[in-house]
Amino acid sequence: MADSSDILQFGRDWCKKDDVRPACALLLCSEKPLSFSTESITKGLAKKVNRLVGVSRQEWRGKTNLLCEFECEVGEVTLPLSGTFNVSVDGGEVFLRIYRLNTTTNFKSRVLVKDIMENQGTSEPLTRETSRSSLSHAMSLCTVGGRKLRPFSGLKTPAKDEDSFDTWIELVQGQLEEEPEDCEKRRRLREALRPPAASIITDLRRECPQATADEYLAALELAFGSTESPEELSVLFHSTHQHRGESPSEFLTRLQGILRKLVRKGAAQREKSSSLLIEQFAKGVLFDEILLVNLRLKDLKKNPPSYLTLLQMVRREEAEQQAKMSRRGEGDVGVFPADPKQAKSRTQAAERPIKRKQNEARPRFCYRCGEEGHYKTKCEKPENLQKVNGQLIAFLQGNAKGRLEGASQKPKPVN
Repeated sequence: MADSSDILQFGRDWCKKDDVRPACALLLCSEKPLSFSTESITKGLAKKVNRLVGVSRQEWRGKTNLLCEFECEVGEVTLPLSGTFNVSVDGGEVFLRIYRLNTTTNFKSRVLVKDIMENQGTSEPLTRETSRSSLSHAMSLCTVGGRKLRPFSGLKTPAKDEDSFDTWIELVQGQLEEEPEDCEKRRRLREALRPPAASIITDLRRECPQATADEYLAALELAFGSTESPEELSVLFHSTHQHRGESPSEFLTRLQGILRKLVRKGAAQREKSSSLLIEQFAKGVLFDEILLVNLRLKDLKKNPPSYLTLLQMVRREEAEQQAKMSRRGEGDVGVFPADPKQAKSRTQAAERPIKRKQNEARPRFCYRCGEEGHYKTKCEKPENLQKVNGQLIAFLQGNAKGRLEGASQKPKPVN
């Protein structure tokens, strides 16, 4: 059993190195080293087994090992029940033991009753349906292979079809989540990379041939990502606040960008990202507190919504507040006169007292004796407070020089 497990691990590592899906591969082992050429063995296997794509050869532990790759999963390939192959090669016989590298059984996630009923009919509809399914499967494979990742080089001045590293890695992670096989993820990553980013992965494969797609992305993060440590990013996230003039939805989007970096660098768990986001959003909003009250964010902290749900709630509340402000503004416009001439006259009337006060001269009389021509500091006459008060009253009433002769507010002469 130990020897069998070692052989299976050897085959799986071989698949990782050559980017071969274990579900579509078989490992064939001989009892002793073979002297036949790889081409001759491949020809013999092609006659023995169907849907064979290629054969790789490697000597290990004094035996010849063959990694056979098929165009479909191994379960669809006809294999001998004995678990061994007797292959005719150049007039001789080669005995090979079969090892399945993928022991898990893949069941269909969805089956239609129509397909089952049609398979129980005549052979002609079955053949037609089989051809349709084969064509559909081939088209799906073409579609999957055609969804290429956006290119990335890591240059300071990226090309027109390239993005910055933060934008690129967010797109790539979302696309690679749809791919179940790690070997396919690695292949698509290498196809998307250009030097010097491609050189980083080449060096990584030399040092660690068994590196996974996540380790590829981690190496690119070290080479081209932000230099902040997880602790520094955590401090930055918890100290981020809304800027003046920044809408709450814009602040939420900016906060989510920092949170993505936190999750990518392992400083925050993906499962707790929604809770962290809503908590810091409630703390960081400085100029739209009424929005927090209307959304009842304190109640949402117990069961926090996702980023997209929260963004939708914030944008809807912003639109409602904007609509209220526009309606309020329309009501205020009717207070002012519609005629521009009336508005101008009212403005001038409101400005007249200010201009009069600005142009008025200071009172020029002595605050000791009340007479004009000198000031208190140089006055030698006796003090006359009654006359001083009269001069002040006349000045404040605007009749200091006696211009309103017939006016009722004319002060009485002071002797």
